[in-house]
Amino acid sequence: MQAEVREQIATAVATALTQQANQAAAAAAAAAQVHHVAFKMPDFWVGDPDMWFVQAEMSFDVSRINRSYTKYQHIVSKLPEAVMLSCRSLVGEINPDTVDAYEQLRDHLTTAFGKTRWQRAFAILDHPDLGDRRPSAMMTQMLALLPHGTAPELLFFAHFMRRLPASMRDQLAAANHKTAAAMAEHADCIWDARAAKDSVSVVTDSVDAVLGRSSPQNRRRSPDRRQPIASRPQRSDTPHSSLPDDDSHHRDDSPSPYCYYHRKFGIRATRCRGPCTWVPGN
Repeated sequence: MQAEVREQIATAVATALTQQANQAAAAAAAAAQVHHVAFKMPDFWVGDPDMWFVQAEMSFDVSRINRSYTKYQHIVSKLPEAVMLSCRSLVGEINPDTVDAYEQLRDHLTTAFGKTRWQRAFAILDHPDLGDRRPSAMMTQMLALLPHGTAPELLFFAHFMRRLPASMRDQLAAANHKTAAAMAEHADCIWDARAAKDSVSVVTDSVDAVLGRSSPQNRRRSPDRRQPIASRPQRSDTPHSSLPDDDSHHRDDSPSPYCYYHRKFGIRATRCRGPCTWVPGN
């Protein structure tokens, strides 16, 4: 009787353990499937493989992928044709038993396509001007070109300021900032203030255009075509003032015995030109 009880207990325990093992295996399989489906990587960045591998390794950590060869498989699946061809000899040597497959491929790609210290230095020297970017955005891009572990120094700040408008450059130089973050923040403040001023000017010009008014700038540039009152010719009803002083403009080609003035104005004429037979009192 006791033997039967012991046997039943052992059977029950074995069954429970088997069920637990099956559940654990199912959970692990489900988790692995979820990680496999959720894992995503962008295509290889030829221009900056170092940063691409930083993102890849973060994705591996999130997905709990630890095996080197599995990482290697994911990396190879994201390489474009030209990059893959450059790895032909290395890929031919790696197999599932290679313990550092991922590390070998990573070192090869970062060496072949990454920028050297000199390339990064020349990229800073040749960096484009500010354009329509905010100064902090340009600072971030220039800092990314510094070799790993290199802190920005005086010459770096000088190259940054040379790409700013002269008015901004003078203000930053006078502030004597010690860090890139402080200089970028100050430059943004100057940039935002100038942008706000330009926006107000644009709105004012638009309102003036709608209302038919000229802006102060246009009023300063446009000459005043209006003639002063004092310089305007004065009209007069008198015959003498309406006539030019030069008598040569009024030639007497008419057979009349009277001169031009008496023919035109009669007794109102104040001038006379001979020969003329006009008698006062006519």
